[in-house]
Amino acid sequence: MTDPDPPEVSRFQRILDQIVSRVTTCITLLLWIGVSICYAWQPDVCAAVTVYPSWCWFVGGLCLALILLRAKRQRVALVSIGLWFVFLVVFADTPLSLWRGVWHRTEAVAQVEQPGQIPLRVISLNAHGSGRAVAALKRYEPDLILIQESPGAGTLIEVSKTMLGENSGLLAGVDASILSRAPLEPVASSVNYTIVKVRVQSGQEVIVVSLRLTPPPFRADLWNPECWRAYSKQRIHQRDELQQLTRRLAELPADLPLIVGGDFNVNPRDPIFNELPGELRDAFTTAGVGWGNTITNEAPFLRIDQVWCDTRFQPIRVVAERAEDTDHRAVIADLLWNTETD
Repeated sequence: MTDPDPPEVSRFQRILDQIVSRVTTCITLLLWIGVSICYAWQPDVCAAVTVYPSWCWFVGGLCLALILLRAKRQRVALVSIGLWFVFLVVFADTPLSLWRGVWHRTEAVAQVEQPGQIPLRVISLNAHGSGRAVAALKRYEPDLILIQESPGAGTLIEVSKTMLGENSGLLAGVDASILSRAPLEPVASSVNYTIVKVRVQSGQEVIVVSLRLTPPPFRADLWNPECWRAYSKQRIHQRDELQQLTRRLAELPADLPLIVGGDFNVNPRDPIFNELPGELRDAFTTAGVGWGNTITNEAPFLRIDQVWCDTRFQPIRVVAERAEDTDHRAVIADLLWNTETD
């Protein structure tokens, strides 16, 4: 005689799977819509969401899809995965850099070596207070080094002479400093940025900025309203910092090219970048090669360190390279003078 218990268990399992499926589907849909709106409009009140790279939410969406698969809702799970892939493609940071890293690395290097043009190599590094981290950049033969969480002036003087020669230039700031292969002229310095004027190898005078914006509060308790307020206040404060820098740059001659680099401490698609001078562009967006994330050095998941330049420079190749004795990777940008703007 057949035992009646197994059918009861099977029926209970089906009901449980239906409940889990419906709840998970609702959570997935609401989460997808919510984070998509946050990343599309990026209001200050949602900074606690957009401070994370888009792939973090993508991974969360895949975990929900696995629950749907476990509940035997394959079709719904596949639709969910498709939606999260669309989200990732739309809001990921410069996915083309990975393509360039696979297929165009040799071509990019050849462009840098074009005869008759002198590339300018700019390196931005959060040195975490380490002179050794800065000194290790010597192997890249930089022309300009933009340093954040800078070592002391005495350390930088010693490092600059060893790396760049006796005629090297230095402006040591409170948190941001600049080293140059050529002598430089200090322009301005504040708590979180330094500005210099330097004549590069091509003979052109350039305005160069090294900066570090206020770091985020490093909170993940999104269920707490105070967490959302903290990230919103930080976004507003960082916007104010960039506005102050932009007002200072507006006082300088407009005919001089401009390079701005440093540790921005934000998601690279954050709206605060709209506060930078309009002619600036992120060099990695057009010439980034490979995995461009810079924090942390050991397991980079976010590109908070960047180099920006105006249209009088043509970015040729920008990479994030492993650094020494610091928790950030170094951003190495090769720029050419854009003769079409002359």
